[in-house]
Amino acid sequence: MDLSMAGNRCIVTGGSRGIGAATAFALAAEGADVAIIARDESALRERATRIEASHGTRAIPIAADLSTADGVSASIAAAQETLGGVDVLVNNAGASGFGSIDQVDDDAWRASFDLKLMGYVRGMRAVFPAMRAQGSGRIVNVLGIAGVSPTAGYALGAFNAALAHITRSAAAAVATDGILINAIHPGPTATDRILSGMAAGAESAGVDLDAFLQQFATSSIPLGRMGTPEEVARMIVVLASAAASFMTGSAIQVDGGVARGLL
Repeated sequence: MDLSMAGNRCIVTGGSRGIGAATAFALAAEGADVAIIARDESALRERATRIEASHGTRAIPIAADLSTADGVSASIAAAQETLGGVDVLVNNAGASGFGSIDQVDDDAWRASFDLKLMGYVRGMRAVFPAMRAQGSGRIVNVLGIAGVSPTAGYALGAFNAALAHITRSAAAAVATDGILINAIHPGPTATDRILSGMAAGAESAGVDLDAFLQQFATSSIPLGRMGTPEEVARMIVVLASAAASFMTGSAIQVDGGVARGLL
């Protein structure tokens, strides 16, 4: 299938590692130019160099603190200026820490609110003017399966549910402008963050990490394994492409069957 992504100007936040980095590579593989934004400048530069060497498209690294209004506005403006506009925004920055409601303190709630929730809101607002002016645009908000399937050990997953609501609200507000906004809920994915948490769990349980991962996968994931960042990235690219031209305000689960519902 031709996804018609060649020449698209794409911005990926949280693009230095994990799902964000995989998404930047996947977009570039389809011929898109990408700007990747995160805090770690050295990691961004390394990723950008690899993207350009692998796919021959432009990859612009932009270091910024996306937990602040100035950080979002300045980095998104820089990305648009360098790319010559914007066709796609992938909101991906902001990994909230684990812990139950009695373990997560006020500072952690505020930090997640600023980076995860307001970072996405500010990112969308920052690209709306350019997308409205050209009458088209795609935004994909990377949330998390906790947004539809809460667990006791991840209270901050509540922001994923809030962002699912915001995705639908924003999609309705800008649909007539030609801007399509959708969300994706990744399930357990083998990113550095998740594997680090699993390593801590294995150590606490006094078992081998591989055995711990296998036990977790077989007991918690119907497909019996964790997903990869590349598997999530492929669906993000589809949502950002012409293949999803009649979708807006939708949320897709890429979770190996973890989240269950009545329908």
